[in-house]
Amino acid sequence: MKKNITLLLTALMLVFALTGCVRTDIGVTLNKNGTGSVSASFGIEKSVYDQLTALGGSDLFDGKTPEAVKYGDTTYMTVTETKEYGSYEEIKEALLEMTYDTDKLDSFTGEDEPEDDPSDYTLYQPETEKKNVKVFDSVNLEKTEGIFYSVYTFRATVNPPEVDNDQLKGAYKMTITVNMPDKITQSKGGTPDGKAIVFDFDDFTEVSEIAAVSEVNNYGVIIGICAALLVAAVVFVIVIKRKK
Repeated sequence: MKKNITLLLTALMLVFALTGCVRTDIGVTLNKNGTGSVSASFGIEKSVYDQLTALGGSDLFDGKTPEAVKYGDTTYMTVTETKEYGSYEEIKEALLEMTYDTDKLDSFTGEDEPEDDPSDYTLYQPETEKKNVKVFDSVNLEKTEGIFYSVYTFRATVNPPEVDNDQLKGAYKMTITVNMPDKITQSKGGTPDGKAIVFDFDDFTEVSEIAAVSEVNNYGVIIGICAALLVAAVVFVIVIKRKK
């Protein structure tokens, strides 16, 4: 597996996304010790997958073996790649390197190539505008430690995939699941459930900001300080009594 996971949306998967039979999930896990992981899952509805394999599409996942995973009432044939990282900075770099591969989609859907200019002279030939293929435009992962508590922050700006075919715009759906070190106390763009929060992207056409904040009380430090104060108080009392 490559050091950093790249989110490659194949033409086949994107076309099936039009009918809602494809599920994609990016998972981010942040641990208290500053480590974590990133995962990317791709799933095709089992009924569609069975039809495609029957027609000879035996390698829909580029040699990877899919597993049956049930989401609600629907079963998907899914492959998942997961990479462990030793720091939040490495996780940030991995997320920022995730890209869409929408050129395959445009060629698959028959998007016409621009015609050559038939004139003998061209005064100005505009440059082709480059697409923003990045999944994440920005990512901020922080761990702020205090004496009595620690604050973990996940913030990101998510870009929609850019496609030339107008009928495919807004057809792509994606889910980002973030697992924080402790209960989420603040969030934006999703509904937290304990330590986890899911961000759903339906008819994804606009840049979205997402965030989750988790606060952890350092009970060990608090107990240690209380114990030290208690011992000091006892020693003080003993010393006073001996002086009397």
